[in-house]
Parts: sequence; C-alpha cells; structure tokens
Amino acid sequence: MSAAKSGALEIEFHGLLRYPEAAAYIGLAEGTLRNQHEALGIRSLKIGRIRCFRIEDLDDFIARKMLETERKQLPKKRRGRGESLVFSPDFSFWIVIAALLLVALIRLSFVTA
Repeated sequence: MSAAKSGALEIEFHGLLRYPEAAAYIGLAEGTLRNQHEALGIRSLKIGRIRCFRIEDLDDFIARKMLETERKQLPKKRRGRGESLVFSPDFSFWIVIAALLLVALIRLSFVTA
C-alpha cells in the first residue's frame, strides 16, 4: 500500500517545480526558498498542500536580481571640485525659476502702477 501511495505522490506538474527543484534552479538553499519566497518576490501557486513555482516566475526573479546587481555596479555620479549645482546639466530648472520671478515682477509692477 505504501508503494501505491508513494507512486500517487510522485505526480508530475508540467512546467512547475517544487521546492527542491526550484531552489536548485535559482541557486538558493531549499530552506531559504521555503522561508523567504514571498519576501524575495517569487510568485508561486499552491495545488492542494504542494507549493509549486513556474519556471517563468523563477526566470523573472533571476532577471530582476541581475538588474539589481548591474545597477549596484554602476558608478555613482559625483560632483568634482569646482562644479556647482547651478551649472549642472539640470540648469533648465533655474531658467524656469528666473522666468517665473520675472513674470511675478511684471505683474507686481502693473498692480502698483
């Protein structure tokens, strides 16, 4: 009877991986995947008592991690000596502020005249 039961438990879900296979697929320990799959943002589905992971969702997780790693490796932009915020590439901000002040002064001169 136990052989029949174990045979019944070995049902294959096509395109779905269980914890051990999914953990090996993405390179995590099985316990880490069990405890943190929700915190890591790995989508899963539950069929009865069995939690399964779609291969597409695991590939998505790997792609997100690769993007995070690439972003961390980019050099941070820092201002060097002699550079100021006023003459930065975002100089258009100050042009807009100056234009608004000019419009306000013109309107104020019409009100007082």
